[in-house]
Amino acid sequence: SIPITIVDAFVTDDAFTGNPAAVCILPPGGCDAPGVESRFLDIASEMNLSETAFVAPIEDPESTAGWMLRWFTPGEEVELCGHATIASAHTLREKGLADATDPIVFRTRHRGDLLAVRTDGYESVGLPASPLEEVASPDRRLFEGLGIEPGRVVRTLEDDLVLVLDDPAVIERMTPDMRVLGAVKARGIAVTALARNRPDGASVVSRYFAPNVSVDEDPVTGSLHASLGLLWRGDLGPTFLTWQGGPRGGRVRVDATTADEGIVRVAGRARLVLDGAFLG
Repeated sequence: SIPITIVDAFVTDDAFTGNPAAVCILPPGGCDAPGVESRFLDIASEMNLSETAFVAPIEDPESTAGWMLRWFTPGEEVELCGHATIASAHTLREKGLADATDPIVFRTRHRGDLLAVRTDGYESVGLPASPLEEVASPDRRLFEGLGIEPGRVVRTLEDDLVLVLDDPAVIERMTPDMRVLGAVKARGIAVTALARNRPDGASVVSRYFAPNVSVDEDPVTGSLHASLGLLWRGDLGPTFLTWQGGPRGGRVRVDATTADEGIVRVAGRARLVLDGAFLG
């Protein structure tokens, strides 16, 4: 059996908010054993969440990282996942496998080492960020699939396309056509706008769709917010609160203070909602 949790990341005070991720805790070397990918995909498919994380301790005394971390959607392995990293750090702390206040360093296959810390009840992680690329001739299916007029589009380090809108209300009422969006070449498709007088204090709103990686709509996307830190810091300064909408919704604190060094920190509250074992 494999110890497994489900953690909602970037939650509000309400239940059933934020983005749920499954976290499987493996023995040393469990993330790198030959042939584990097919097993991980099967487990991720069984869990049927946007991402399932797999963590295993690193026993090398010379390693600067304490844990190996990989992420899988129901359809494939992904190179970076913010909310499942938050969920993994929260799981390790809540189960007593990591100190509540000590930093946790995760080693990843594609994005180097990620530093996760807990401050005042918020789990945070520094995510890689690089300058955004303006898309001069966006695929018309982006706008067709979202049901909006053509506008500004930027591409991120993670190969997401981000559509920058003027009206946040358009984002909330959007009903995308996943069949059309699935034909667009990108990891995911995000929409974002500056917020207007939200009672929760959020300055930015967004949503995120990723049918190409078997996730029609991701409830709250941590890695996207590294890019939003770059996108909106000129308007808002380096730190701000965001709301990612959709059926669940959640809040993310963004800190782009070190963005010029290639790191944007994203933070949120996390809630352990299931603790058990995978027996399959």
